[in-house]
Amino acid sequence: MFKSYADVSPEERITVWNNGFSDYLRPINMTSEQLDHRLSSLKMSEDDSKIYYIDNQPAGIYLYADGTFNGKKISWLGGMAVDPTFRGQQVSLRMLEEFERVSKENNVETMYLEAIDGNDRAINIYLKFGFKALNKVLFLDSDVTYIAKNTVTVKEITDLSEINVVEAVDLAWQNKSIHGYDCLACYNESDLIGYVVGAKTGENFVINQIEINKPEVHTSAVLGALQDKYQPVKWVGSNLLADNETVQSLLDNGFTETLSQHQYIKEV
Repeated sequence: MFKSYADVSPEERITVWNNGFSDYLRPINMTSEQLDHRLSSLKMSEDDSKIYYIDNQPAGIYLYADGTFNGKKISWLGGMAVDPTFRGQQVSLRMLEEFERVSKENNVETMYLEAIDGNDRAINIYLKFGFKALNKVLFLDSDVTYIAKNTVTVKEITDLSEINVVEAVDLAWQNKSIHGYDCLACYNESDLIGYVVGAKTGENFVINQIEINKPEVHTSAVLGALQDKYQPVKWVGSNLLADNETVQSLLDNGFTETLSQHQYIKEV
């Protein structure tokens, strides 16, 4: 039996979430307030996110979001976990079936999710269900203090459309600018040389999107301009495309890879 996230007590939500991720590849333990914040900050649905019950006990949880981008409606699986007590009972399959059913009901064309490379148990389940690997994405970090150059500046803009940038439909859901991140146009003197989407989080500056013309020339200076504006102690790159030239230039400028995962896709 499924219940909507909105209809389940905070205690049951967080218990099944934390139990399900207790042996995950990276720490993901949360409080109920943090889990609620994850849904609200990433614009996920409390009605279409579900908890699966077996014998009146919460056995699994998945989080759901959908939206229309460039005229195409997509859905995103924003986390799925099964309590170890209930593994081996096809709970993941039941939740994927429900995720697909709700996606179809909501007129979604394409479903997306991510899985950490090396999480073979989850990846095999997704592949058997018909998902296919799409893009490899990287998590990066750096504690370098970058030096600003007078000719390169960043300017906050309301929306990327101001500089004629259209976000790709398959851009990772949590990286999309709809979540209220700062959008920044990058200039070398008066010439537009790219853009950054990101946000200051505590002492960190998190880069969710970055695209720089001639990155081998300008990336270091753009980072210097961001350093001037945000004064981060540490830098984080989140879900950045592995084969992107600008992302590779971050690695050439002091960033290191901390984790890789793949996006997976299934047409509805």
